[in-house]
Amino acid sequence: MNKNIIFQPHPGPQTEALQRSEYEILYGGSRGCGKSIAGMAWLIDPRYVQHPLYRALVIRRNYDDLRDWIDRARFMYRSFDMTVVGNPAEFRFASGAKIRTGHLQDKDAYTKYLGHEYHRMVVEEATLIPEEVEYLRLISSLRSTVPELRPQIFLTTNPGGPGHNWLKERFVNTCRNKSYNDPISGRSRIFIPALIKDNPTLMREDPDYVKSLEALPEELRRAWLEGDWDIFAGQYFKKFRLDHHVIEPFEIPRHWFKYRAIDYGYAAPFCCLWFAVDYDKNVYVYKEHYEAGQELTYHIEKIKEFSDKEDYMGTLADPSMWIRNPQNTNKSDGVAPSHQGISHLMGFAGINCIKANNDRINGWNLIRSYLDWDNDNPSRLKIFSNCENLIRTLPAMIHDEKRPEDLDTKQEDHGVDALRYGLAHLGSPSIIKKKSWVDEELAKLLKLETDYPGVRN
Repeated sequence: MNKNIIFQPHPGPQTEALQRSEYEILYGGSRGCGKSIAGMAWLIDPRYVQHPLYRALVIRRNYDDLRDWIDRARFMYRSFDMTVVGNPAEFRFASGAKIRTGHLQDKDAYTKYLGHEYHRMVVEEATLIPEEVEYLRLISSLRSTVPELRPQIFLTTNPGGPGHNWLKERFVNTCRNKSYNDPISGRSRIFIPALIKDNPTLMREDPDYVKSLEALPEELRRAWLEGDWDIFAGQYFKKFRLDHHVIEPFEIPRHWFKYRAIDYGYAAPFCCLWFAVDYDKNVYVYKEHYEAGQELTYHIEKIKEFSDKEDYMGTLADPSMWIRNPQNTNKSDGVAPSHQGISHLMGFAGINCIKANNDRINGWNLIRSYLDWDNDNPSRLKIFSNCENLIRTLPAMIHDEKRPEDLDTKQEDHGVDALRYGLAHLGSPSIIKKKSWVDEELAKLLKLETDYPGVRN
């Protein structure tokens, strides 16, 4: 073995993450996947650490959390001509390069880095940053006036934590294993997922650690062992799984019952979902219209277009649509005078609405019952993969801190509100339990006895 080698990345996600050229790189998933050591190695890329002007920053949410990172970095960097000074610690290399450490302990901590120029940043446990705006303030200091030191940021994390939702939206939902260019900033980013099995060193040296993750409650096991971003602490609909609830579209049979459900919004998104119910009372959400900032006439035309002249048993609508029209609808819209409620305006346009049941708690419990599944009984709710906004927002719902039985109303809950309206109209699902072979054989014997009395004698 070459004693000059400081670190040799494992084949697979770890090697891939260290070779990426995107401006933002999120690496991680399960615990123990080797993300922290990858970030340490990434900072000392020879093209950077040998440059006298190189400046890097390592961030943890709390300074106390940095202590372990600093100790491990001291050990990894021990072969360099380097000193560690200050508090927070600063690694100073003989080349003139510097790696600083810091935290976001308080809301204004990011201001300490304003005006600085950092060519590389590592953010450890990024989900501990609660709001995306704090992250964006932080990376405003990620820039370069040195052509050969191109700026990049390397984030590591597991699913869960207060920043779970914005990281999932920014990285996991948009750029899993593929490069994505932000339409506003033009910057590129990528998410490289990794599991503990991608770290053969830990698997070999500490097999009991894997067993400890396997023994965790389902919520933590899925997040920390499987790297599952669809479950996290505080999640409201814990049963939701992409592989159980999301299916590819198919042509809905003509004779299935069909419904629509609407959650009204103008500045917030307007959501309409299309439901189909088969003869076993399984429910399929097969279309969605989801858009903000449009006039009512626009949504009416979209609903008609998506409905394609099909027959519907009913259109369940947000009860707020029965108050006077909050939009200043002009007579030129050709639907109705502005003093009418939204439901009346839609009725004039040929979409007759039924006021939906607005019982929130029972509605959420009903969604849970439709999402429920086990190894013998599949979920009674299926969502077509083209319903991207419902699929995106449903697993992101969290509990209200002051009223845990309800959802946090500050979230993007328009899709789940429409889902609640539709399912409340349909009622509780009929759960068909799979019988054991003993029950099936007994049922056959009982039927035989009924059809042919005395046959067993």
